[in-house]
Amino acid sequence: MNFRKKISALKVPHHKNTAGMHSVRISPPKEVLLPMSMHSGGPAVPVVEVGDHVRIGQLIAREDGKISSPVHATISGTVKAIESFTPNGGRPGLAIRIESDGKMEKDPNIVPPQVHDLDSFLAAVQESGIVGLGGAAFPLWAKLDAVRRNPIKTVLVNGAECEPYITSDNRTMVENSDYIVKGVGLLREYLKAEEFIIGIEENKPDAIEEMRRVFAGDSTVNVMPLKSIYPQGAKQVLLYNATGKVVAEGQRLAELNVIIINITSLAKMAQYIEDGMPLVEKCITVDGSAIKEPKNLIVPVGTPIRYLVEQAGGLKSEPGKVIYGGPMMGKTARSMDEPVIKATNAIIVMDQKDAQKAEPSPCIHCGRCVATCPLSLNPTAFAKAMELEDEDKRAAILNKEKVQLCMECGCCSYVCPAHRPLAENNSAARSFIRKYNKAAAEKAAEKKEGEK
Repeated sequence: MNFRKKISALKVPHHKNTAGMHSVRISPPKEVLLPMSMHSGGPAVPVVEVGDHVRIGQLIAREDGKISSPVHATISGTVKAIESFTPNGGRPGLAIRIESDGKMEKDPNIVPPQVHDLDSFLAAVQESGIVGLGGAAFPLWAKLDAVRRNPIKTVLVNGAECEPYITSDNRTMVENSDYIVKGVGLLREYLKAEEFIIGIEENKPDAIEEMRRVFAGDSTVNVMPLKSIYPQGAKQVLLYNATGKVVAEGQRLAELNVIIINITSLAKMAQYIEDGMPLVEKCITVDGSAIKEPKNLIVPVGTPIRYLVEQAGGLKSEPGKVIYGGPMMGKTARSMDEPVIKATNAIIVMDQKDAQKAEPSPCIHCGRCVATCPLSLNPTAFAKAMELEDEDKRAAILNKEKVQLCMECGCCSYVCPAHRPLAENNSAARSFIRKYNKAAAEKAAEKKEGEK
């Protein structure tokens, strides 16, 4: 990876309007929709049928495959449907729709897991259904399982939250610091980690103060204020700015004896070990130029976006765009009837003026996209490659230019004076090269097998 001595980054408007607002638990919605692919890896498999009565925390879909995560009921009620569902930009699959009985009864079988060694600890984390809650959605148990192959000396806790508007991680640090302390203790005990770095952007002074308070006297924990720049929370950027280490192309963080864990994932893990309630609710920032009363809301996973907007006072203007996550890296929702999922940390609703895209014009070859890219990649080269009809030539260029290193942070699109859709093109290029390289590897394996 070609890092500069000082990584390029952007100064974007923070819009942390809800940073000082205590999170509020909403009354449950009339129904929730729980997709089987709320995580990276294989989809979960339903273990309930239409008509079944379920309670909060009850297992409704088991994990399936090498990397997967279970799904649990987030409200009590009746399984209304097991239906087709395709998330925006995601894979077609199934989702379980639960109609509320209005009681919000917890599964009586929920008890704290029995944890006494690494195996039982990882098994418990797997059963919790917790995934990367900063947006990546990688099953937490699979990330922690890396300790079986590489000793983990440093745990880098990501509290940067660098995207505009989002403050849900900030509220976790301020409101649930006791669980963060317990989470650090669990990783110290079972992963045998020696050092913990909690990276927090400087624009969160209340979170920094609270973390320093609860970890005062613990020499293994370093609460590290970071510059308020974008994309400070990205894996490669956070790693470099907090530790000075660089992860090479194709290299896993664990090979550097490091793992990165989102701070809310850490807190949720500790809460599950304490009380046995799996991941069934999230703190979500609801904000944006079309929202009447921005808030941080604690909601059941699967709650329709429309219901969250209503709980935030409704709309003050006609919406132009609804975003899962932040405006830089978030995904656009196709409908307000879509559900919030496990990794959703914000719903941002922009009015029509703010959502309007400028008309792109021809590239003027100014080089700003390259100069701003934190990893020194060349989005212009990616764009030119994607115009080629010859897929072999296209793949050769994309592999040479290391398109797979792209974090899809959107910095290139943000600075482009020609308003080129560089981030979208980068995403398409990454998708193409993953499929191309996989097919090429399978073809080579078949050829090798045939030569035996």
